[in-house]
Amino acid sequence: MSGIYLASQSPRRKEILESIKVDFEVLQISYDEDSQKISESPIEFVERNTKEKALAASALLQSTKKIIKPVLTADTIVHLDGKVYGKPMSEEQGISMLMDLSGQYHSVITSIVVAQIKDKKSEDVDLILNSVETHVLMRSLSANDCKKYWNTGEPLDKAGGYAIQGLGSTFIEKIDGSFSNVVGLPILETSQLLDQIKVDYWLTKTS
Repeated sequence: MSGIYLASQSPRRKEILESIKVDFEVLQISYDEDSQKISESPIEFVERNTKEKALAASALLQSTKKIIKPVLTADTIVHLDGKVYGKPMSEEQGISMLMDLSGQYHSVITSIVVAQIKDKKSEDVDLILNSVETHVLMRSLSANDCKKYWNTGEPLDKAGGYAIQGLGSTFIEKIDGSFSNVVGLPILETSQLLDQIKVDYWLTKTS
């Protein structure tokens, strides 16, 4: 089988799927991510949000005339000592996030879900989930470092307020685990999920 829907607006996830030559179409969904519940661990929080996004995408797909194909979605969070850091909404918040992470190891978790719909009439949706955690050591930063970085514009739509694949790489001293996970979609685990549902990658164009 070839072809999936990507239920994510993240340009990083789109680029990663393109890099391993997956045939995919972006499926635009309307979903407001919930906030972390007091009783939830970071991994429980990210897995719940990703499952709910996958179900919202599946419901949308069933209500349209689109061809039924598997739906892949993902969510990435940064956390330190159980506190989840989302996307900064202001300069003050962005600088505060980086100062919290400065000189410490933090964790990046991406939850990936593949949803499979049996047919348009069935309400049954099979969800396959995998979550990946990477430990990242950020070098010690000054408030001026953080302000200069904020002024580049890069931190705005990044969980934790930095992009490891961009200018933020200059802040990263060490990572333990998957680099692509920190970017937003772990390549190894994503390809394993695609293998599991028999979706091809490494596709080459034929003339």
